[in-house]
Amino acid sequence: MALKIMPVPCPHCGEAQNVTPGGFDPEAEPFGPVSCMVCGRKFTRDEYLSGLKARLDRPGGGPGRPNAGV
Repeated sequence: MALKIMPVPCPHCGEAQNVTPGGFDPEAEPFGPVSCMVCGRKFTRDEYLSGLKARLDRPGGGPGRPNAGV
C-alpha cells in the first residue's frame, strides 16, 4: 500500500515544514533524505513514519496544517 506523503512535526522543534526530494518514498532503501526546513534536523525513518502515523491517526489528520481538526 502506498503511503501518503505529507509534512510531519519535527521531533526537535515541532515545526511541520519538511524538505524532501522529488519522488520521495518513505519505504525506499536507503531512506530519505527528509529534513526540517526550520532547524535542519535530518529525520530517521522511524521518526518520519511515527510522525506520519500520529498525524493520520488524529481527528482531522491529513494534508493541510498539522493541527487541523485538533
